[in-house]
Amino acid sequence: MVNWENIRKQFPAAEKYAYFNIAGGAPLSPKAANEGKRFYDEMLQEADTYWEKWLERTEETRAKVARFLNADPREICFTLNTSHGMNLVADMLKGKGNVLTMDDEFPSSTIPWLHRKYGVSFMKPKDGAYTLSDIERHATAKTKILVTSHVQYSTGFRQDIVEVGKWCKKRKIIFVVNATQSFGAFPVDVRKAHIDFLVFSGYKWPMAGYGVGVLYINKKWFRDVRFPVAGWNSVSVPELKDNRSLDLKKDARELEVGCPNFPNIFALGGALDFLNKIGTTAVEKKISELDDYLVQKLRKENVRIVTPLYKQCRSGITVIDTKHPKDIVRRLAKKNIIVSTTPRGVRISLSVYNNRSDIDKLVSGLVKLVC
Repeated sequence: MVNWENIRKQFPAAEKYAYFNIAGGAPLSPKAANEGKRFYDEMLQEADTYWEKWLERTEETRAKVARFLNADPREICFTLNTSHGMNLVADMLKGKGNVLTMDDEFPSSTIPWLHRKYGVSFMKPKDGAYTLSDIERHATAKTKILVTSHVQYSTGFRQDIVEVGKWCKKRKIIFVVNATQSFGAFPVDVRKAHIDFLVFSGYKWPMAGYGVGVLYINKKWFRDVRFPVAGWNSVSVPELKDNRSLDLKKDARELEVGCPNFPNIFALGGALDFLNKIGTTAVEKKISELDDYLVQKLRKENVRIVTPLYKQCRSGITVIDTKHPKDIVRRLAKKNIIVSTTPRGVRISLSVYNNRSDIDKLVSGLVKLVC
């Protein structure tokens, strides 16, 4: 049995605020903070003599990420953030065909493709959702790449990526998933969902802080695409410092061209340890239960909810439609209630440190402003 109040006490921000903005930027996981501090303490005391140990710890973190995704560690590349990862994917898939994506996507999912002059089609949601039948209707013979978020940042709609992935495999469409709003909250199985490429940032639901992200590349692509960058750390034996060698690693690690981003990678590893100790099933259940309670309270007060409310479409994000959303966010912040805005309204995002008292406080404050 998880002691959720004990979990909450490990987040100072949760004691100070009713914090509902993990979808924007999470408080740092205590284990992530400890791992980052540990690295800087080691470098302060030992200089660079821990280099080999840090490399080993980097690979341990890679393996942790792989286990969360049901991937091979060689399929995992550490990036700076989602935008970095998506740009790498767009570079790798040049000439592969047109892109179909969603109207509600965060710019990180779309701008890299538009910048490279791909043909990009945007499909509009139906009642806030993007069903497989909708995707089928919008796909054409020229559609060769589907780019979608597992969870939409602006509405909280959660895509059935297993169903969509099976369809992509059948249609031979490359399946690219932005998991920034789901990884760390809901399970993502890249094998089960037939995902070709997946990206996410560490500073949201994993609670790992800024400066680290992940790019997953299905191993079948290692021989079929040209990786767009290379450096001294891309080669099979970097220690040789051979400045003429192009004996590259030929897996996702090849894209990590230089010195690893040790402190941020270790913070991600610590964050995953923290979530793993709670249990990924328990995390998902906790978030879903809080979301159910939030929706129940909002509906009771007749607050209009933008997020599709079908159970299978729900996530840790609920968005409400209201006038002057920025003003509401500002006024709630004065009461230490932290929410955010999206193009669709006021966004409320929940995590393991939240409780029902937070939600009661939020809804009470909202009702005074929107009703």
